[in-house]
Amino acid sequence: MGLVCDITRPRITSSPMRPPRSLRSPDLRRPGAILRRTGGTGGTGGTGGTGVGPVSRRAGIPLVLGACLAVCLTACAPANIGYSPNGTTAVYPATTMYSVNGPYAVGTARYTMPDGDQVQVWYPVATASVVGKPTYTYTITSWLPTSLSDNPVLAKLPDSVPTDSYVNAPIDTSTAASGDPNGKYPVILFNEGFGSYPQQSTFLTDHLATWGFVVAAPNDPTTDLAAVLTGKATPSVAADMPYLDATLAYLQVEDRTPGSRFDHLLDFTKVGVVGHSLGGGAAVTMAGNPLVKTYAALAPAPGTVPTTHKPGLVMYGTADTVVPPSTVRGLFARLPTPTRLIAIRHAGHNVFDDICTIHSGTHRLVSALQSLRSAGGGLAELSTLATNGCFAPDVNPKLAWPLIEQAVTVQMRYGLGINRTSAGLSTGLDHAFPGVTATYSQNL
Repeated sequence: MGLVCDITRPRITSSPMRPPRSLRSPDLRRPGAILRRTGGTGGTGGTGGTGVGPVSRRAGIPLVLGACLAVCLTACAPANIGYSPNGTTAVYPATTMYSVNGPYAVGTARYTMPDGDQVQVWYPVATASVVGKPTYTYTITSWLPTSLSDNPVLAKLPDSVPTDSYVNAPIDTSTAASGDPNGKYPVILFNEGFGSYPQQSTFLTDHLATWGFVVAAPNDPTTDLAAVLTGKATPSVAADMPYLDATLAYLQVEDRTPGSRFDHLLDFTKVGVVGHSLGGGAAVTMAGNPLVKTYAALAPAPGTVPTTHKPGLVMYGTADTVVPPSTVRGLFARLPTPTRLIAIRHAGHNVFDDICTIHSGTHRLVSALQSLRSAGGGLAELSTLATNGCFAPDVNPKLAWPLIEQAVTVQMRYGLGINRTSAGLSTGLDHAFPGVTATYSQNL
């Protein structure tokens, strides 16, 4: 069991960097205090948001430290050097260090691959290059064809999501802070869930980029949001695989192309995969690719178990009714070692994405979707998929995000050989973050 610390940590407000998420949790005392809606447009070149960077979209009650940190540094886990909001180094417990933003700001861009399919990419950016610039706000409808985005029912739904990234910002060509021994940026493929879209989990994809990863999320038009709304989607892990393979191949071409954003900056000896729901099953399946060295499957549907031993992480919520916990545990039991399993107590399926937090004022997207459950067709299916885990008594997803960020970041860094040990991914996670508890097990 982890040591529970309850001494308030001072909040740091003056900063050229985003305040680390591990210093924050949402202010649940304010009604509707999830994510504010801000203006902006989706798609390539879309900008928006009211934040002038770099500042975080997630502010709230500071987490704990004080005298308890001195105890945690020796009793909870080894001490580690992290990055404080003012750009200097600071000491954090290993169990929370990687919930803190890394040394980079985040750029994002949308690419159209040669076959016409789209991929969203997040990448490291020098903090100084985005000072005074607005952060990016994406819109869910930017992933829908006009025939759907103009639908009067959908048009009334809140769908603007502020992020911590900066659209089309210049990549930082100084890769040293990534920790990659090859002097490049490791690559992570992120795979969306069934009925979803590539930007579904920006809380996590933004975060991974701050730690020096280039994260690429392809859109699978056979299982995505548009496919579900039009009744044309059939859940299939196998259907996702060509899009992941194509994205990896596309990045390899970009890496070899002189003058491209990623010109000789990507390390294809260090490739990881992260996925949620159907995408989690695809992440497990993609682990069979020889280029993939590690994976993290979040509330995963069953996938094809790899035959080789690669470090893997599986996470799920104990209140998930979309992919039952028993299904996830069954998958975990079949995975080759070494693997780790984290169950977030009282969390639902959508604890791993942004959707529960999207709202305009007090008008929550998931509340609107819930009211459409009797509409039938694609809207009814979307309502079932998109609302699990978004309402009490399930844990508020924003309370669980630091735990998810911590676990996935450590898994990627350790699994790709950037960190020499798995410090920060252990039993100390079970009570490391206020407001959320978890169970941890491992099969090493």
